[in-house]
Amino acid sequence: MSSIFQRAWTDEQIVRGILAGGRERDKAIGAIYDQNRSFLMKFLSNRSNTKDYVKQPEDIIWESVEAVVHNIIEARYSPQPDKPLSAYLTTVCKNLWHKFLSQESNREARQDAFGQETNYEEPDVSVLLAEKEKWDKYLAIFDKAGKNCKQIFTLWLVEGMSGKEIAEVMMAEGKLKSEQSVRNAKSDCLEKV
Repeated sequence: MSSIFQRAWTDEQIVRGILAGGRERDKAIGAIYDQNRSFLMKFLSNRSNTKDYVKQPEDIIWESVEAVVHNIIEARYSPQPDKPLSAYLTTVCKNLWHKFLSQESNREARQDAFGQETNYEEPDVSVLLAEKEKWDKYLAIFDKAGKNCKQIFTLWLVEGMSGKEIAEVMMAEGKLKSEQSVRNAKSDCLEKV
């Protein structure tokens, strides 16, 4: 664009060109961009880290120019000796860059949080099916062993009870008469299984 916009425009000429519309507006926009691009590129490059962002400094510069043009049209900016257009554009550019970096940071945080929530390994279906088949076989064997055997194995293997504790439970329920009969029943159950 440098070749198209060779002369330096004053702030007043840029504002008049933008307000005129048509080709004059296009030329004024080109002048804003051309006269401020290299400074703004350095400005943004010094404020960014080495990450690749969705938006690059060039995008932010164009958005800043568009915002300044909009503000001139809406009479939110008028040229003043103590408030040059380049300083105003730099402020707009800086604010847009910070807004973008904040949004980018929030986006990354959301992605990290979502990634952590969904970053679990799903179990292999074939392993789950094999384990289910194994448990189905165990349950079928327990069912064939009988009610007393099933209860003895549950108290012993699942509940972790000792032989004496199993005997107390079985005797209290009236299923077996003595501690010795519980030991004999447990031995018989193991043989059946």
